Amino acid sequence: MKPNMKLNAALLIATALVLAGAARADDSDKFLVRGDATKGMMEQHQINVATAEAIGKACVEEAVKRGVRISIVILDQFGEPVYFYRMDGQGKINIETAFMKARTVLNTRQPSKASMNQVLTGRSSEARQISFGNFPNSGALPIIINGNQFIGAVGVGGSAPALPEWSDEICAHRALTKVMGPQPPLLPDVERSTPTR
Repeated sequence: MKPNMKLNAALLIATALVLAGAARADDSDKFLVRGDATKGMMEQHQINVATAEAIGKACVEEAVKRGVRISIVILDQFGEPVYFYRMDGQGKINIETAFMKARTVLNTRQPSKASMNQVLTGRSSEARQISFGNFPNSGALPIIINGNQFIGAVGVGGSAPALPEWSDEICAHRALTKVMGPQPPLLPDVERSTPTR
């Protein structure tokens, strides 16, 4: 390849990357509170109600397709509820677990399954996780834009898992993907380790 062709190819690639990054940044604005609403709260990275509601509705649609009932909560990055919905037939424990899973994401900035997997593999005890305010159970995921900007957590509770096709976590993942685009892959499902004697 001639030097000018290499330079032109490099410029084209660099331009494409800049435009892709700009498009992604502009695209993320639709998920955030913008305009006059940001003046009073002095915060530029808060998930907006429209996005939270869209995620919630997408998850409920998935649950309806599956024939199960769920409770879903979206918390902002400070732990304040932005959206909550419980389907008919959900009891208090289903609602509470959705909130506890979402709070675990707030504490760890990881899927709540990460805490569960630490317990299952013996790297942490359930009591230790609870002492940190975590609920070591899958079903909640971080809401992230621009690759590393944490804007909240989605927590789902109330349905029994039927892996690999269904779980509260799969519902949250499908909803996030539908509303916000491709998401990181889910953490692997691990078996509880048995202590050696």
